[in-house]
Amino acid sequence: MVIVINIMIINNAVSLMEFLPFKNEASLGLNKNKILSEVVVNMIAHSNTVSNSKVAILYCIVSFFLFFEMAIQVSPSVMSSQLMHDFNIGTLGLGIMSGLYFYSYSAMQIPSGLLFDRFNPRIIITISILFCVAGTLLLSVASNVYVGGVARLLMGCGSAFAFVSVLVVTSDLFQPKYFATMTGITQMLAAFGAMAGQMPISAMTSYMGWRHTLLSLSVVGLILAIGVWNLLKYKKRDNSSFNKSHQMNIKENLRKIISQSQTWYIALYACLLWVPMSTFASLWGVPFLVSAHHINQTLAAFLCSLMWLGLALASPLLGVLSSALNNRVLLLSLSAIVGGVAFGLVLEFNFSSLVIGLLLFFSGAACAGQALSFTVVKENNPSSVTATAIAFNNMAVVISGAIFQPLIGKLIESGQVSTSEHYNVYSFHNGLYIVLFSYVIAFLIAFFCIKEPKIAS
Repeated sequence: MVIVINIMIINNAVSLMEFLPFKNEASLGLNKNKILSEVVVNMIAHSNTVSNSKVAILYCIVSFFLFFEMAIQVSPSVMSSQLMHDFNIGTLGLGIMSGLYFYSYSAMQIPSGLLFDRFNPRIIITISILFCVAGTLLLSVASNVYVGGVARLLMGCGSAFAFVSVLVVTSDLFQPKYFATMTGITQMLAAFGAMAGQMPISAMTSYMGWRHTLLSLSVVGLILAIGVWNLLKYKKRDNSSFNKSHQMNIKENLRKIISQSQTWYIALYACLLWVPMSTFASLWGVPFLVSAHHINQTLAAFLCSLMWLGLALASPLLGVLSSALNNRVLLLSLSAIVGGVAFGLVLEFNFSSLVIGLLLFFSGAACAGQALSFTVVKENNPSSVTATAIAFNNMAVVISGAIFQPLIGKLIESGQVSTSEHYNVYSFHNGLYIVLFSYVIAFLIAFFCIKEPKIAS
């Protein structure tokens, strides 16, 4: 399944090359089928010790962990009303409980890299999945919000290893020159995983209830853990000399990047432009659409999933365009403008489901500027601190959910004028203006503060 998706993505990327303004296009002699076949074959040609078929199987396994992690991350968005009812909490309580996931996720980012450097990926990934399983199982039987909060913390701890695990296995099994390509594909798979975690889980929740849905997900995770333990077997590349020197320089590298004002501007931009995904798409979008646009939960989940689809499709396209135009900052600014306009229309006006879907698609596509920010922060810092700069930027992105999920929940709750547990459209407006403002402030930061990287100019 994942390999098929990857081939479709590569196929679309090759098709995009036909429309870009390359010089001497005829001399390039591009043959779409030839390029596609060569890329797919070459990417999985690592060494004589691991066959191509085994590489494909191993990549599928760790990619499915990423799918699973994204599904449980966004799962509260399609069961928000049930969680609030059963735990007897309001939007603030739900926001805090759901946001705890991002606190533990953020805290485990740097430890996850150090653990993967020191231990076998098979061991680390299996334990990580079991953390996710334990958290999902605990939430399915939770009797109050406190137990639910502990469950979300466990989910975040395990999920923190998912994206890193795919990159680690990719670096071990694929040729180095294809690492950037596979990283882009991995980012898109994460977005597709979030899509898969909304409509199907919404349908399951409607059919069997949220507790049995989470119980079923924990069984899926357990099967995945068993599969990883039994199948993820290969000889890890020896990077011990690099890892020792890198660990010795962590403090010095961190000092270098935090002394750069551009690092902070880019991190703040990335954090703000991820707010729509970490808050609206992951939690508050479904209840807002149900309340404001009077649609059922399954359709609302589908419309929110279009934000992830837009993000998945726009992320590689934005990278290609920024390189072709030699202008990163322009696209960072345009992303924020497009997202702000599209989301503002959804927030303020009533449209048909088709129009709402299109607007949410563009709202999510605009958040691809966050993905481009990793390239900008890399190019605005010395090459000696590239990894640390990227890790710092990723921390800023992830923390957006921890900060803004409970903040928006508090604002929604404070805007409620009645004692009813069903929040009206005005209550949601009260909180979701934060998302709109995040687009606006991100634009101001990109336009006035972020400098064009010298490499891109």
